[in-house]
Amino acid sequence: MEINYSGKSVLIVDNKLSELGALRQILEQLGVKRVQVASSVNMALSLMRVEVYDLCFVNYDLGRDEKNGLQLLLEANSEKLLSRRNLFVLVVDTERSHLLFGSLENSPDTYISKPYDLVSVRARLDKVMRVKHVTESVDSLMDEERWAEALDQCDRLSSMFPGLHLYLSRLKGTILLQLAQYAEAVDLFESLIERRDLPWAEVGLGSAFYYLGRYDDSLKMLNRVVDNEHLCVEAFSWLGRAYWAKGALQQAITLMRKAVMLQPTSPQLQRELADLAAQAEDWNIAIDSYRAAIRYGRNSVFQEPSSYFGLARALAHKMKKAGETEELEGEVIRLLEDVVLDHQGFEEVGLSAKLCGSDVFRIGKVEDLSEQRMRDAWAMFQQLESEVQCAWLDAIVDASNGSPLANEISEKKKALANVMVTLSWGKANLKAMISFRKGELNSAFKLFREAHRQLPNHVGIALNLVQTGIELARRLTDNSEVLLCCDMVLADIRFGELSARQQTRFRSLAQRCAEIERHLPEVG
Repeated sequence: MEINYSGKSVLIVDNKLSELGALRQILEQLGVKRVQVASSVNMALSLMRVEVYDLCFVNYDLGRDEKNGLQLLLEANSEKLLSRRNLFVLVVDTERSHLLFGSLENSPDTYISKPYDLVSVRARLDKVMRVKHVTESVDSLMDEERWAEALDQCDRLSSMFPGLHLYLSRLKGTILLQLAQYAEAVDLFESLIERRDLPWAEVGLGSAFYYLGRYDDSLKMLNRVVDNEHLCVEAFSWLGRAYWAKGALQQAITLMRKAVMLQPTSPQLQRELADLAAQAEDWNIAIDSYRAAIRYGRNSVFQEPSSYFGLARALAHKMKKAGETEELEGEVIRLLEDVVLDHQGFEEVGLSAKLCGSDVFRIGKVEDLSEQRMRDAWAMFQQLESEVQCAWLDAIVDASNGSPLANEISEKKKALANVMVTLSWGKANLKAMISFRKGELNSAFKLFREAHRQLPNHVGIALNLVQTGIELARRLTDNSEVLLCCDMVLADIRFGELSARQQTRFRSLAQRCAEIERHLPEVG
């Protein structure tokens, strides 16, 4: 089948502009007429938000302290800027290429090396384009997140094109994970690994083990990937979570420190290390990593308010030291202004910033600033619709503890009680608390789970769910499902955005979960 490139749009990402000419010339010889150029990941993302490119040629090394080509792929996929039908080509030396294809979902389609050669470039592109043509139906269904249909189509194509079995198995593994069919994913990945060395299958298997609560198996599999020096963000992330779930916080921190040494410009890894360090109260590591997460996450899908709030709270612990207060006060004030400016259009960030400021200055013993931020937060809260106030009620009550506003806010809480019971999540949460106080833990757990499903960002409900789950797990003979739920809920919480009281509670619950986990036999 002859591949026609004349109608294709191309994006080239390379910081060495002097070398672009050679690739442009080859693309022109292939018939390509539309070519755009970017010199950095953020510049490329800006272009990709405006136009969809059929082919992307991205240099892996984009300069010291700059995001690399793999990070563009990860961030573009996370932001859903890339279609699976498009082609992502990494430009990298042949010797390093085998270390950059370990991700299940965020690996390039192929690679080429400099100096560019028309024959080899065309051969690589044609080969992948032919495969993409065959799998277009699956790719389209996956783009539309029609996972069950995509799974069926994958199986149909596998029987029609046995030569594409491995390629289609990779797609099938991704689909099974999306469908939460983790046992089936384990069977698939294990069968693939038995036949040959496949780092992406090992990463997929490790993540499936994690979701099944088989943490020892997950650690064993993912450590193989990391020990073989594959640069895969997901491998480090799942591995860190598995260590954390086992209660091995220091091992998780050591692992993530290695991860950020290898990939210092990854905001995702920096934020995860910062959260772990904050849990361990290692404030120096937390501060450095939150700062890096903010720096490298800016203007990307990984620009998260929790990193700003986590940094502010970590700085608060340094405020207690004599001689540092004034300088750190200024940094926190600027930081909480930046988080609002960097997240314009998200009104809840402004309220979170005020509440965080009140909490931070209380920790830092700057009482006048703490109270001023509390008053600002209270004024913003009162402007919200009553249903929205219900969702923020726990946060404002928690922040007002010890404040002159505490009584006024307590009265508001009573007044909102009638509104709360009209909301489905509020009704479930109230019934859950009543059941918990009666010792009806099974009922309370189900109700908290329903409330959490409806309002997943409500930290108070999430922590109540976990606390109930822990108490329930102590009574059950088979408590693996309950504990797995608790682990997943805790793992989804951004530690940096929690108030000081919530952080203390989180640490206690995570430790209690891990203690029970250590006494469970490993499944599998």
